[in-house]
Amino acid sequence: NINTIRVEMSISGRCNPYGRLAKATVVLLLASLTQLLAIFPTNVDGFQLNRNSHCNDFSRRLQGTRHTTVTGSSLSLSPADLEVIPPSYQLAIGTLALGAAFGLPNSPLKNKITPYLAGIPLLLFGLFIAFQTTTLRFTFSDSNFSLVKSDLTTTGENLVVGGENSWSYKSFVNYDFFPSRSFPILVYFKETQTPEEMWNTGPGEQANSPEAIAKGAKPGQVHFFPAIGNVEQMAKGFEKNACAKI
Repeated sequence: NINTIRVEMSISGRCNPYGRLAKATVVLLLASLTQLLAIFPTNVDGFQLNRNSHCNDFSRRLQGTRHTTVTGSSLSLSPADLEVIPPSYQLAIGTLALGAAFGLPNSPLKNKITPYLAGIPLLLFGLFIAFQTTTLRFTFSDSNFSLVKSDLTTTGENLVVGGENSWSYKSFVNYDFFPSRSFPILVYFKETQTPEEMWNTGPGEQANSPEAIAKGAKPGQVHFFPAIGNVEQMAKGFEKNACAKI
């Protein structure tokens, strides 16, 4: 069993192909937009595990930094010790194509209002995803999974739950890809590094509910990110670094 997030995020097999794609894109819009906005650069200089500054020197380029202190321990940040996941534009292209389908003549998704209610928002969101695919990278170090800028500098503090956009492998309690690893739209993981008082923020309220725990879920902080990196390499990185998975 996986926790209730999978149940809520699963795409019904009864939907037609167009409906599945549309429904999956709506899931992407709702679940990842907040996360994307949360990692826009701020005036915070360096990753943090809470709202106090612990790692101001982290904002130096990883290429030029040999070691820095994160949560009281030394982390090697030289490029030789980093695996940078290459970007994937499949999600951006798919979102743009779906947006265009709502306005194309003879499209089964087109009617008088869909170009305005769905087509234009999806096209704009597709451009936004393309921008984030270009400017952000997922990385694996010897101890942490992180989200950084494409030049390997910090993205700043997460504005939703606070703390750094870098998570210890030991803190993982689950990860997955939605709706599937072969058709990835969202990267999902849950960790316990974030202070416990933040765990019920957003979808965490349901993911950490007594019902979810009874079904086998592990308590922790939920994260969703759009699949803007190569998912196969990301999955192998999680497996290689022994990230916990239900």
